Amino acid sequence: MKRAIAWMMSLALLLAAVACAEGEAPTFEALEDLEWSFSSGAGAWSTDLRIAADGSFSGQFHDSEMGDAGDEYPYGTVYYANFTGRMTLGEQLDEHSWSVHIDALAQDEEPGSEEIADELRYVAAEPYGITKGDDMVLYAPGTPVDALTEEMRMWAHLFDMEEAPAELSDWFLYSENNDSGFLSYQGLAEDELGLANPWQDMTREELLEASGLTFGVPDGAENVIYRWLADENLAEMQFTLDGDEYCARIQPAALEEGELLNISGMYLPWDNEEEVTIGHCPGTLGLSQTGSEDWTELCLWYDVLPGLMYSLSVYTVDPDGLDLTAVAAMVQMAE
Repeated sequence: MKRAIAWMMSLALLLAAVACAEGEAPTFEALEDLEWSFSSGAGAWSTDLRIAADGSFSGQFHDSEMGDAGDEYPYGTVYYANFTGRMTLGEQLDEHSWSVHIDALAQDEEPGSEEIADELRYVAAEPYGITKGDDMVLYAPGTPVDALTEEMRMWAHLFDMEEAPAELSDWFLYSENNDSGFLSYQGLAEDELGLANPWQDMTREELLEASGLTFGVPDGAENVIYRWLADENLAEMQFTLDGDEYCARIQPAALEEGELLNISGMYLPWDNEEEVTIGHCPGTLGLSQTGSEDWTELCLWYDVLPGLMYSLSVYTVDPDGLDLTAVAAMVQMAE
């Protein structure tokens, strides 16, 4: 029964996209089963929306800063916002896009208020990527990718695809003022909403028992957290080192010699890419500027003997001051 419902929902969305491609204006009612997410793909932060048939919306923003820790909150700080608002569809801009105006936006918590729970500090913040009074643009599936700027392609998560598509396959809501892009995906049915987060937090021992995967912990690493995505047998370790935030991942994979798989979940344009060797394993190293002072560096490598794909990323303000390959070697050398 669920498959039949999902098929009918997908068909309805496909017909809505076809109608829009022919110039007919979309409606929020046709899109209300979609979720919308603005994120880098790394999982450290995101702003998520759900839009109702009448244009009202609700959303959440969260940003985990493991390095922002103290004696009472050794696991770091979570910045968050729960908000509601209303938007209206405006004029058609071209064959594939329409203007969207944010009429109202209010949040549940007072920005700046904070509390400590479970050794984490929670700080109420303003929503990231959406503001009252902003004029955004809604792009329909079928929009030519060539019509999008580099920033829009980044937020639409196109850079990480092995073959760049010629057209958007999903709805995309973009704000030039906020440099933010919300990509749509199929939402969950009401009886599945409790399963929204498939990641499981666990100890190192629990991760090894459940997945057979384990990490080496770099010397000096703090605030180490382990997670597992069971459906993909994808293991993750987050930690801070010298004030920088790291995320390591491992996933079993059967790859050809010289082939790499980006399991980092990061969708960024990588510059200064170079070939590296982690232990005896070939890999690549890339750098991307993600803010005026912030950088993200990513290392990917594959160990052919056990058939394991690795990734290690870091958020830093000083990429020249660290050696990511050295940290990667410690991540691979599990005890």
